[in-house]
Amino acid sequence: MLIKKISLLFLSFLIIGKMYAQKTTKTKSTAYININIDLVYKDKDGNDLLDSNNTVHFSTKDITVYNIEKGEKVKVNKLKMDYPNNHFMYRDDATSTNHLRVFLEAETVLLQLNATTTDKIKSEIKKTKGNTHLVKVWYNGKLVWEFGKDTSQVITIIK
Repeated sequence: MLIKKISLLFLSFLIIGKMYAQKTTKTKSTAYININIDLVYKDKDGNDLLDSNNTVHFSTKDITVYNIEKGEKVKVNKLKMDYPNNHFMYRDDATSTNHLRVFLEAETVLLQLNATTTDKIKSEIKKTKGNTHLVKVWYNGKLVWEFGKDTSQVITIIK
């Protein structure tokens, strides 16, 4: 009889403990971060200006990203990051086009494509509990992308 009472008491503690654990366990919410834009550069004839096989092209080694912070131009150089200069180039096999992905950490970014060409990217970034995403993007003063209106974050720039 004593063993039955102890077993019942032990079982009660297990059930109550499990119920308490389920009530107090918090689930982690997933953060949503989307601060990149993909750029495709073409000339007026439709040639891919990111393709190194073309005579005239922008070389990835010459591209530099600057954030404007407190009115100052600051070169992006984060050595411990996957993309320390806030950009990388990739080829989209579906369209056979090269894309330049740029991470927009500041509301104003200068994108130096070579020694003579620097473009300005301005963005509106929304930050809420654990979420950060682009709302609007302007390229050289022209609105080129808007959250909710444009599904693709690929922007074609004619140079």
